[in-house]
Amino acid sequence: MIVFLTEEESMKVTLEKLISRKWPASIPGIQWIVLSFQGKSDLEKNISLKMMGWNYGAPHFVILRDQDGGDCKAVKATLHEKAKLCGRPFTVRVVCNELENWFLGELDAVEAAYPKSKAGKHKQIAKFRVPDALENANQELEKLVQVAGKVGRAEVIASFYDPTKCTSNSFQVFWRTATELLGKEAA
Repeated sequence: MIVFLTEEESMKVTLEKLISRKWPASIPGIQWIVLSFQGKSDLEKNISLKMMGWNYGAPHFVILRDQDGGDCKAVKATLHEKAKLCGRPFTVRVVCNELENWFLGELDAVEAAYPKSKAGKHKQIAKFRVPDALENANQELEKLVQVAGKVGRAEVIASFYDPTKCTSNSFQVFWRTATELLGKEAA
């Protein structure tokens, strides 16, 4: 079983959509599960409790947190230290900078979800070419789609999201990890 620990509900709904589409025969709750917390401090505070208290199957935990402008290596090291105390297999992945950077890395999905945004034409704009570098991705995405609700927006965009088209490096690193772990689990 793969247990994804995420910092927020919008990441949870995104992963559930992507995983269900990539591995439609996989069984949520049996082969994989996504658990969300109430922000990064809640995630960090509860990593050990959740991992040590898990009593179902032989889980591999994937801890996923936004960078949120922090030092990526420091964020990853902090999460790694908290998780390694639990003695369970785990992987830490950091989203550069936040979930919305991943969405801006797949502007065709944004446009498919919100056709009036004409987001696809923004692929040629310099600031969108390296989506992980955008420090205000949430605001940029909100401007494009004219929708403020992060969870609803994430669910709609994830329905069209094509992982193979995403130009976010941090997404691709995460997706390779997910593919390796879930590919074994779903086999």
